[in-house]
Amino acid sequence: MTDPILSNYNAIRRATLEHDRRFTLRDGHLLFEGVDLHRLAKQYGTPFYVFSEAEIRRNIDEIRTAFARHPATKVFYASKSCSVMGVLEAVKNAGICAEANSRYEVRKCLEIGFTGDQIVFNGVVKKPEDLEFAIANELYLINVDSLYELDLIDSISRRLQKTANVCVRVEPNVPSATHAQLVTAYHAKSGLDLEQAEETCRRILAMPYVRLRGLHMHVGDQVPEAEPFAKATRVLVDESRRLEETLGIRFDLINVGGGIPTPYKYDEQNGDPLKDNMYAGITARDFADAVIDEVHKWRTDIEICIEPGRKVTGSAAVLLTELSCQKQKTNYDPDGNVQCHVDWKFVDAGYSILSDSQHFDWFFYVYNASRVGEAHDHYIKLAGPLCDGGDYFHMGIKDEYFALPASSAVGDIVVFLDAGAYTIESQTVYNNRPRTAVVLIDREGRDRLIRREDTYEDMVGYDLY
Repeated sequence: MTDPILSNYNAIRRATLEHDRRFTLRDGHLLFEGVDLHRLAKQYGTPFYVFSEAEIRRNIDEIRTAFARHPATKVFYASKSCSVMGVLEAVKNAGICAEANSRYEVRKCLEIGFTGDQIVFNGVVKKPEDLEFAIANELYLINVDSLYELDLIDSISRRLQKTANVCVRVEPNVPSATHAQLVTAYHAKSGLDLEQAEETCRRILAMPYVRLRGLHMHVGDQVPEAEPFAKATRVLVDESRRLEETLGIRFDLINVGGGIPTPYKYDEQNGDPLKDNMYAGITARDFADAVIDEVHKWRTDIEICIEPGRKVTGSAAVLLTELSCQKQKTNYDPDGNVQCHVDWKFVDAGYSILSDSQHFDWFFYVYNASRVGEAHDHYIKLAGPLCDGGDYFHMGIKDEYFALPASSAVGDIVVFLDAGAYTIESQTVYNNRPRTAVVLIDREGRDRLIRREDTYEDMVGYDLY
């Protein structure tokens, strides 16, 4: 194989099959946690997602180990990354807490068994009914995002005569080398200006039922270096120290948010994480060290709260989709001259199912799970079924081109790796195609359905006519 791109891609495929804790090869098929994905796809019907409970636990254990030198660390899983009830249950059973961004996310966490004191409530828009639900259920924290919201919390907590535990979210004004739409600590919509922190804290201290517990921030998602976390934590620590001295108070905690990246590209020797955030760049340990080193310059006894999402679920799922159609087309220039021939492969999952690829130009490794042992040496364009010219996968291994075995045929199962974060949550019913089912492989290697595919009745059930 003389093409260096194909050579590298196939080297990664072989290394994944030989060394990745999630995957193995048997009879030419790809196995995920020991389960044959071709067989699974034929059993449940594509497209659908497959989650690994074992990988969720491994990722959580990695985060906990990273923060081991600061035992007073509390981990809140960002449920927006995937709030399927079976996934929430796996996270709860792993022994960590949850972070939510809407009333219904809070409600789902409560319903699956998290208690109020295991839930943090975030968000830039929390309506009175949302805040009333949060306060009534005695959540561990409400991260205050505006003075308007704080006034609502004060009013509701007085009426209910219930304590509302709050952090004040501030913007540390720290950029990071991630996708522009994933930056949340620099010119962002979230949080209060740092200069408003003192005024906000003073107001809270005068409120009879609002309990000030600390400051909160969030740097961003898929951040490929540790320095922004260190710098932002330093800002938060310095302001926390100043407020303690100025106001004569002592904070219970410091909440540094999430942002631990997941590797979507594995060959960092061939790429620069600072220029391509599909490479993780840093580990959970790098993130933890950046945070802990700064916090310990202030206090070693304070609780550190973190809110990881993508790191918990990103590597814990794959998307299975069937190769459903194929054809060759010719591209011409405006004068009618042949430019190239394109081999199109069509799968039954488009951007309504895997929307990260459309919104953020996301990269996923894509393999033929039915023939994963064969060389992926044939360039193709990969498209979904939607009636939309943009419904094809744009981020291939060579511009918009992917690689599959030349023998790939209709009926084969195509797998997208590392598809566990912000994918199911972003699905739509565009073209009235149903949102997918979800299957969980439990710690014993047994597969079970944890979410069914939408039915026609589901999709028309909202319509009143």
